[in-house]
Amino acid sequence: MAYQTNDVYGIFSTKLTANDSTPKESLGSIRQLADGRRFRYIKMTGSALALGELVMPATKVAVTNATSADGVGPDGATTTIITDADATWTPDAYIGWFYQTATSMTGSTEPIKIVGNTATTLILEKSITTDLAGAGTDDGEILAGTAAGILSSANDLDVTVLGAGIGTITQNYFGWVQIAGPAAVYSDALGEGESVSPGGDAAGKAISSDSDADCVVIGSCIATSGTGEYSLVDLCIA
Repeated sequence: MAYQTNDVYGIFSTKLTANDSTPKESLGSIRQLADGRRFRYIKMTGSALALGELVMPATKVAVTNATSADGVGPDGATTTIITDADATWTPDAYIGWFYQTATSMTGSTEPIKIVGNTATTLILEKSITTDLAGAGTDDGEILAGTAAGILSSANDLDVTVLGAGIGTITQNYFGWVQIAGPAAVYSDALGEGESVSPGGDAAGKAISSDSDADCVVIGSCIATSGTGEYSLVDLCIA
Protein backbone atom coordinates (compact mmCIF):
# COMPACT_ATOMS: atom_id res chain seq x y z
CA MET A 1 0.00 0.00 0.00
CA ALA A 2 1.23 3.52 -0.81
CA TYR A 3 0.61 6.56 1.37
CA GLN A 4 0.43 9.94 -0.32
CA THR A 5 -1.62 11.80 2.34
CA ASN A 6 -0.73 15.48 1.92
CA ASP A 7 2.82 14.98 0.71
CA VAL A 8 3.94 17.70 -1.69
CA TYR A 9 5.88 15.27 -3.84
CA GLY A 10 6.31 11.52 -4.00
CA ILE A 11 4.26 8.54 -2.94
CA PHE A 12 5.72 6.62 -0.02
CA SER A 13 5.27 3.04 1.19
CA THR A 14 5.03 3.97 4.87
CA LYS A 15 3.07 6.23 7.18
CA LEU A 16 4.98 8.97 8.99
CA THR A 17 4.51 6.96 12.19
CA ALA A 18 6.27 3.94 10.65
CA ASN A 19 8.29 1.62 12.87
CA ASP A 20 9.56 -0.83 10.26
CA SER A 21 11.58 -3.97 11.05
CA THR A 22 12.97 -3.85 7.49
CA PRO A 23 13.52 -0.74 5.31
CA LYS A 24 10.47 0.26 3.26
CA GLU A 25 11.96 3.49 1.84
CA SER A 26 15.41 4.52 0.65
CA LEU A 27 17.48 5.47 3.68
CA GLY A 28 17.96 9.22 3.88
CA SER A 29 14.83 9.92 1.82
CA ILE A 30 13.24 13.33 2.40
CA ARG A 31 9.49 13.77 2.66
CA GLN A 32 7.71 17.14 2.70
CA LEU A 33 4.12 17.92 3.65
CA ALA A 34 1.96 20.71 2.28
CA ASP A 35 2.39 22.72 5.50
CA GLY A 36 6.19 22.81 5.03
CA ARG A 37 7.18 20.17 7.60
CA ARG A 38 9.93 17.86 6.36
CA PHE A 39 11.04 14.39 7.47
CA ARG A 40 13.97 12.01 6.91
CA TYR A 41 13.83 8.17 6.78
CA ILE A 42 16.55 6.54 8.92
CA LYS A 43 17.54 3.39 10.76
CA MET A 44 17.67 3.82 14.53
CA THR A 45 20.69 2.10 16.10
CA GLY A 46 22.17 1.94 19.60
CA SER A 47 18.83 2.29 21.38
CA ALA A 48 15.18 2.96 20.68
CA LEU A 49 13.98 6.47 19.74
CA ALA A 50 11.16 8.25 21.56
CA LEU A 51 9.09 11.34 20.80
CA GLY A 52 11.15 14.54 20.72
CA GLU A 53 14.58 12.93 21.09
CA LEU A 54 17.37 14.12 18.80
CA VAL A 55 19.32 11.77 16.55
CA MET A 56 22.92 12.12 15.31
CA PRO A 57 24.81 9.89 12.80
CA ALA A 58 25.48 6.36 14.00
CA THR A 59 28.87 5.20 15.21
CA LYS A 60 31.60 4.74 12.58
CA VAL A 61 32.58 1.17 11.68
CA ALA A 62 36.27 0.38 11.18
CA VAL A 63 37.45 -1.33 7.99
CA THR A 64 40.85 -3.03 8.28
CA ASN A 65 42.96 -5.23 6.04
CA ALA A 66 41.18 -3.55 3.12
CA THR A 67 41.72 -4.35 -0.56
CA SER A 68 39.82 -3.18 -3.65
CA ALA A 69 38.82 -4.74 -6.96
CA ASP A 70 36.61 -3.94 -9.93
CA GLY A 71 33.06 -5.25 -9.69
CA VAL A 72 29.58 -4.73 -11.08
CA GLY A 73 27.04 -2.56 -9.30
CA PRO A 74 23.25 -3.11 -9.19
CA ASP A 75 22.83 -0.92 -12.30
CA GLY A 76 25.36 -3.00 -14.25
CA ALA A 77 28.07 -0.32 -14.18
CA THR A 78 31.67 -1.09 -13.25
CA THR A 79 32.37 -0.08 -9.67
CA THR A 80 34.74 -0.83 -6.79
CA ILE A 81 34.27 -3.65 -4.30
CA ILE A 82 36.10 -3.20 -0.99
CA THR A 83 37.03 -6.41 0.84
CA ASP A 84 37.89 -6.73 4.53
CA ALA A 85 38.77 -10.37 5.06
CA ASP A 86 38.44 -9.93 8.83
CA ALA A 87 34.89 -8.51 8.72
CA THR A 88 31.71 -10.26 9.82
CA TRP A 89 29.13 -7.72 8.62
CA THR A 90 25.44 -8.44 8.30
CA PRO A 91 24.61 -8.63 4.55
CA ASP A 92 23.03 -5.42 3.20
CA ALA A 93 23.26 -3.74 6.62
CA TYR A 94 25.30 -0.82 5.23
CA ILE A 95 23.27 0.07 2.15
CA GLY A 96 22.98 3.86 2.13
CA TRP A 97 26.06 4.35 4.30
CA PHE A 98 29.42 5.63 2.96
CA TYR A 99 32.88 4.09 2.71
CA GLN A 100 35.94 6.30 3.18
CA THR A 101 39.60 5.32 3.02
CA ALA A 102 41.54 6.53 6.05
CA THR A 103 43.71 9.64 5.73
CA SER A 104 47.22 8.96 4.35
CA MET A 105 46.26 5.53 2.99
CA THR A 106 46.70 4.54 -0.68
CA GLY A 107 43.18 5.13 -2.00
CA SER A 108 41.28 8.37 -2.42
CA THR A 109 39.70 9.64 0.80
CA GLU A 110 36.49 10.56 -1.07
CA PRO A 111 33.45 9.19 0.81
CA ILE A 112 31.50 6.96 -1.63
CA LYS A 113 28.00 5.61 -1.07
CA ILE A 114 27.58 1.90 -0.38
CA VAL A 115 24.92 0.18 -2.51
CA GLY A 116 25.32 -3.35 -1.15
CA ASN A 117 27.42 -5.46 1.20
CA THR A 118 28.17 -9.06 2.12
CA ALA A 119 29.79 -10.35 5.29
CA THR A 120 33.22 -9.23 4.03
CA THR A 121 32.67 -6.88 1.07
CA LEU A 122 31.25 -3.42 0.37
CA ILE A 123 29.87 -2.63 -3.10
CA LEU A 124 30.40 1.06 -3.82
CA GLU A 125 28.22 3.33 -5.96
CA LYS A 126 31.18 4.15 -8.22
CA SER A 127 34.86 3.32 -8.63
CA ILE A 128 37.41 4.86 -6.28
CA THR A 129 40.04 7.12 -7.81
CA THR A 130 43.04 5.05 -6.71
CA ASP A 131 43.10 1.31 -5.98
CA LEU A 132 43.99 0.21 -2.47
CA ALA A 133 47.26 -1.57 -1.77
CA GLY A 134 47.08 -5.22 -2.79
CA ALA A 135 48.68 -6.39 0.46
CA GLY A 136 45.71 -5.34 2.54
CA THR A 137 47.62 -2.69 4.46
CA ASP A 138 45.02 0.06 3.95
CA ASP A 139 42.33 0.94 6.45
CA GLY A 140 39.07 2.85 6.19
CA GLU A 141 35.72 3.32 7.85
CA ILE A 142 32.00 3.05 7.18
CA LEU A 143 30.12 6.29 7.86
CA ALA A 144 26.37 6.45 8.49
CA GLY A 145 25.77 9.75 6.69
CA THR A 146 21.98 10.30 6.87
CA ALA A 147 21.14 6.58 6.74
CA ALA A 148 21.35 5.63 10.40
CA GLY A 149 21.39 7.35 13.75
CA ILE A 150 21.92 7.13 17.48
CA LEU A 151 20.73 9.46 20.23
CA SER A 152 22.66 12.74 20.29
CA SER A 153 25.34 12.99 22.98
CA ALA A 154 24.60 14.68 26.28
CA ASN A 155 26.42 17.96 26.97
CA ASP A 156 27.75 18.24 23.40
CA LEU A 157 26.39 21.19 21.43
CA ASP A 158 28.39 20.63 18.25
CA VAL A 159 27.23 17.25 16.91
CA THR A 160 25.46 16.79 13.58
CA VAL A 161 21.71 16.24 14.02
CA LEU A 162 19.71 14.05 11.60
CA GLY A 163 16.30 14.88 13.04
CA ALA A 164 13.91 14.75 15.98
CA GLY A 165 11.73 11.78 16.88
CA ILE A 166 8.03 12.07 16.03
CA GLY A 167 7.21 8.76 17.71
CA THR A 168 8.77 5.46 18.69
CA ILE A 169 11.35 3.75 16.50
CA THR A 170 12.54 0.47 18.00
CA GLN A 171 16.28 -0.20 18.16
CA ASN A 172 17.51 -1.35 14.71
CA TYR A 173 14.12 -0.50 13.13
CA PHE A 174 13.38 2.11 10.47
CA GLY A 175 11.18 5.21 10.47
CA TRP A 176 10.82 8.96 9.98
CA VAL A 177 12.36 11.80 11.99
CA GLN A 178 11.44 15.45 11.54
CA ILE A 179 13.95 17.95 10.11
CA ALA A 180 11.92 21.12 9.42
CA GLY A 181 8.87 22.93 10.77
CA PRO A 182 7.18 23.00 14.19
CA ALA A 183 7.97 19.89 16.24
CA ALA A 184 7.91 18.61 19.81
CA VAL A 185 11.52 18.49 21.07
CA TYR A 186 12.53 16.98 24.42
CA SER A 187 14.74 19.54 26.14
CA ASP A 188 16.16 21.34 29.12
CA ALA A 189 14.36 24.61 29.93
CA LEU A 190 14.03 26.78 26.82
CA GLY A 191 12.95 30.40 26.52
CA GLU A 192 10.73 31.74 23.78
CA GLY A 193 12.77 32.83 20.76
CA GLU A 194 15.97 31.12 21.92
CA SER A 195 18.10 29.20 19.43
CA VAL A 196 18.11 25.46 20.14
CA SER A 197 21.02 22.98 20.00
CA PRO A 198 21.65 19.33 20.85
CA GLY A 199 23.56 18.68 24.08
CA GLY A 200 21.09 18.69 26.93
CA ASP A 201 21.82 16.91 30.21
CA ALA A 202 20.82 13.51 28.77
CA ALA A 203 21.29 11.73 25.46
CA GLY A 204 18.82 12.87 22.82
CA LYS A 205 17.93 16.03 24.74
CA ALA A 206 18.09 19.62 23.44
CA ILE A 207 19.33 22.77 25.16
CA SER A 208 19.59 26.51 24.52
CA SER A 209 22.45 27.42 22.20
CA ASP A 210 25.45 29.31 23.55
CA SER A 211 28.11 31.58 22.04
CA ASP A 212 30.48 28.71 21.15
CA ALA A 213 31.56 29.08 17.51
CA ASP A 214 31.06 25.32 16.98
CA CYS A 215 27.55 25.32 18.45
CA VAL A 216 25.06 23.58 16.12
CA VAL A 217 21.68 25.32 15.88
CA ILE A 218 18.72 23.08 14.94
CA GLY A 219 15.94 25.67 15.21
CA SER A 220 14.27 28.22 17.46
CA CYS A 221 11.97 27.81 20.45
CA ILE A 222 8.39 28.97 19.81
CA ALA A 223 7.15 28.78 23.41
CA THR A 224 8.87 28.63 26.81
CA SER A 225 9.15 25.21 28.47
CA GLY A 226 10.60 23.71 31.63
CA THR A 227 13.39 21.19 32.12
CA GLY A 228 12.55 17.68 30.93
CA GLU A 229 9.52 18.87 28.98
CA TYR A 230 8.58 19.02 25.32
CA SER A 231 9.25 22.36 23.65
CA LEU A 232 7.62 23.49 20.44
CA VAL A 233 10.64 24.15 18.22
CA ASP A 234 10.66 25.42 14.66
CA LEU A 235 13.23 22.96 13.29
CA CYS A 236 15.68 23.85 10.55
CA ILE A 237 17.97 20.82 10.10
CA ALA A 238 19.91 20.34 6.87
